[in-house]
Amino acid sequence: MKKNNIKKNWSLVIAIMFFSYAAHAQRSTSFLELGVYGMTQNYLGDVNNNSLGALTQEARFGMGTQLKYNFSSILSLGADVNYGSIYSHDNLHGNVDRDYQVDTDLLNLNVFTNIHFIPFGKYNLRNTHTPFIHIGMGALTYQPHLNTNAQYPDQIELYPGTGQTFTYALGFGWRIRRSLKTFYNLGIYYNGFGVSNIEGFNYNEDFGGWGSAEVSNTLDGSVTFKFGMSLGFFDQ
Repeated sequence: MKKNNIKKNWSLVIAIMFFSYAAHAQRSTSFLELGVYGMTQNYLGDVNNNSLGALTQEARFGMGTQLKYNFSSILSLGADVNYGSIYSHDNLHGNVDRDYQVDTDLLNLNVFTNIHFIPFGKYNLRNTHTPFIHIGMGALTYQPHLNTNAQYPDQIELYPGTGQTFTYALGFGWRIRRSLKTFYNLGIYYNGFGVSNIEGFNYNEDFGGWGSAEVSNTLDGSVTFKFGMSLGFFDQ
């Protein structure tokens, strides 16, 4: 009789553990998410003195895709690849006689994390939207296209070929639930590049006024606006 009671107790414990695990697994907030997006990019660097004064004229379109894993309703990690370009021209910034331009193709591969301000995702259906912050870093391949009509003095070093460098991204965005498993995602990001010759050229120390605010080899970057949709893979 005592052995039977022990067996019953162990059976009860095992059953409770099994159903607790099953319930926990069923209520897990983690899930995989695949998204696509369109974007615009605006160059920030030496040619336009890091200005967005010609925002609409210099915006260039691109597109990308991302795959991320939501560990919880707050935190996700993912990978992102996108292709686009940046553009700027002296004509838009009061330097008509100089006639320099930026026209560079960009292929960007990043890993990133998103942090939601409001619990959002698989089970938080009452929360139909949330702001989030974005932090990422990765590798950039770039191809400048120099203006062949411009006269570059000897004190400017040209880099017309393909280059590679690192990149980082900091941003803020908004996620909006469209349906149970689909979401709208939009955001604004600053992308920093690990080089100062994303334009295809650099000033050297013999250039007149080198080192001043107007003539310097600062690290380049861009401001990026993204809008896209994503699909969550989970069972409800």
